[in-house]
Amino acid sequence: MKINKIKYLEYILAILFFITILFWAKTIDQTKKSLIAIQYDDIVYQYEVIKTAEQSDLKSVFIKIINKRLKCYADTSDYSLRLSTCRKTYEYDILRAARDNLKSSPSLGDFMLCTQNCPLSYSFCNGEEFSEGESQDCRDIESLCIETCLNEFWRGNDLNENGGNNKEE
Repeated sequence: MKINKIKYLEYILAILFFITILFWAKTIDQTKKSLIAIQYDDIVYQYEVIKTAEQSDLKSVFIKIINKRLKCYADTSDYSLRLSTCRKTYEYDILRAARDNLKSSPSLGDFMLCTQNCPLSYSFCNGEEFSEGESQDCRDIESLCIETCLNEFWRGNDLNENGGNNKEE
């Protein structure tokens, strides 16, 4: 029986290509897992920062928005509907409250990205074990998250500092 050298080389190349793809896919999967771990660490760090923030006079406004979100979540069992209705209404209500109560110019995209994680702070608080005699209303933590986002991306911003219209007169 005679071995065809070209077919043999094609077979070897196909095996090497397949092995290369497997190693490449494994590397991508490990990179993806490490990125998820980094994002989780960032969220946990932000949660710790949130707990040290100070509440403003907008707390009652934010608590109403949070209660509205929680009621919507309770009434909606489908996760995709929660995102498309409850979460969108929540984000719009936060934006509306900030626009109505603050006069500075925001870094709007960054602010909206920041507030998307605020329901996570509510969930983290629900899972946290508090010492005896200590309790925490998790709505307060979520409200502090919104305050932190406002402090970081909205309050004190000035159009001239953020690349707005800097026309020289």
